[in-house]
Amino acid sequence: MKQINLNIVNKDFLKSYCDSININEIKIKLENLIPKPKEVIDNLEDIVIANKKEIEGKYLNLLLNYSDDNKKKIENIFSYSSYRQNDKFMKYFKKLNIKSCPFCNNNYVYFYKKNAKTFNTIATLEHYYPKASYPHLSLSFFNLIPSCSTCNSKFKGKIKHVGEILHPYYEDFDSKAKFSISIDNLPVNKDIELEINLESNDARCKQSIDRFQLDKIYKQHNDIAKEIWNKAQVYNESRIEELYDNFYKDLGYSKEDVKNMVFCNYLQKDDIYKRNHSKLTQDILEQFKIKISTKEESEY
Repeated sequence: MKQINLNIVNKDFLKSYCDSININEIKIKLENLIPKPKEVIDNLEDIVIANKKEIEGKYLNLLLNYSDDNKKKIENIFSYSSYRQNDKFMKYFKKLNIKSCPFCNNNYVYFYKKNAKTFNTIATLEHYYPKASYPHLSLSFFNLIPSCSTCNSKFKGKIKHVGEILHPYYEDFDSKAKFSISIDNLPVNKDIELEINLESNDARCKQSIDRFQLDKIYKQHNDIAKEIWNKAQVYNESRIEELYDNFYKDLGYSKEDVKNMVFCNYLQKDDIYKRNHSKLTQDILEQFKIKISTKEESEY
């Protein structure tokens, strides 16, 4: 949905992430393979922290001529499944503070400690470049995106989608696609159906919508859309201003806080990943002239 904020992902962050992976053990095991993936071995530290541009320009096709059997051996050596249960590894993805799936904004993404050493999660880490085809990227930070199991397994599965769908670390779905509702009759009573639409003019954004069946999923949320619409008719900008001045201002709340409470969601663009259906809420409210702010506007 919204491009993920990577401000915390600096040089020190990536070095620490790389240190959480047993690079030497992986290299030793790769050395024993026939054929030996020399370029992977020589560049492993860089591969683990390579960004999207570096991956596609230097490392993506290092195993292009390898058989599926040999790729499977390399995948087993990288042992992503064991790292996924490791506190020292998973904590870096928890630090991104993503609570709702960046592909659908329809399911929650949680990381929590099961015990002193093990992370548990109701989320998965989506491999943007599938590990079956690109096993050497199995542990690359920028190839791993916190996501819900529905998007990662049921819809995407093992389908290759290199370059076809938007990458949430680098591209912004929110600005390229919009929800809207169609209303045949006004006013809207409890028995009238609303039609939820999701449209985009961007080809790769359309691929994302199709791959994760977002248009079909959100058409099931008629009740949510109707609630948002009805609230928007009562709580327009002037009414929200009145609530703020008369009740919340002296309690230390901001106008944005009041909007969040009224519409039961986060209405800042940068907060889309804090709660499910926040993009749907924001887009419908924008359709009916309720102002949605950016972080900079709210701080100002």
